[in-house]
Amino acid sequence: MKPNVRKLLFEMLYKNRYLYRFASTVPFAGQWRGWQRQILPRIYGKEVLELGCGLGDLLADMLEAGYNCRAIEHSPEMVAAARATLKRRHVGQDAQVMQGSAQRLPFSATSFDTVVSTFPSEYIYDPDTIAEVERVLRPGGRLIVIEGANLLPVGFLQPLLVLLQALVYGPTALFGPRERRNLDEEIARSKHAADEDDVITDVLPDAWFGRHIPLEQHGLQRRSERVRSRRWEVYIIIGEKS
Repeated sequence: MKPNVRKLLFEMLYKNRYLYRFASTVPFAGQWRGWQRQILPRIYGKEVLELGCGLGDLLADMLEAGYNCRAIEHSPEMVAAARATLKRRHVGQDAQVMQGSAQRLPFSATSFDTVVSTFPSEYIYDPDTIAEVERVLRPGGRLIVIEGANLLPVGFLQPLLVLLQALVYGPTALFGPRERRNLDEEIARSKHAADEDDVITDVLPDAWFGRHIPLEQHGLQRRSERVRSRRWEVYIIIGEKS
């Protein structure tokens, strides 16, 4: 799919909560929410800001877990959807979801222990975004980004869904620069090393993902993690403020 068509498709999703829900569920075999929740064990401190909260599911998860959370969302349609999610799940208040820009955060310096962003759009690669994140983070705080995730081509249905993702996102967006032989070997190791519900976390010093997030430019120390189960893998980038 051409980049301009892909961009138009995503803009449509951000304007319709029902299309967004469908697109984040069915093509990913219902794993999207589990991927989002990989954020939870990595949160530092109690004060959390979410960039681009979408439908508000992760925001509600964090509130239920006892974190003090705020969210910034560019799309007014998603602001309304996130507030509806909080009301449906009986957590938080409307004021905790604000319409705004990640490049101009309406918070004072050193306000948050953790800033999170899951499956972000291009704003996460903007140096202005990372500068703002560094500004609002407290010393020792961290930015946690789930840049992407993929189903692995195992079983009967998932190879078809992987093909669909390749058509939408492009083949290089799925598994990075790895050769097919290396990918097959990694999948085989996962089958032997993990039960259905287990996950394996690899810290990758020279990860192929997250390279375009300008963490070091703004003094954040990079950590790249790949989290893998039998069925999927998730790409997580952590930027820590000294």
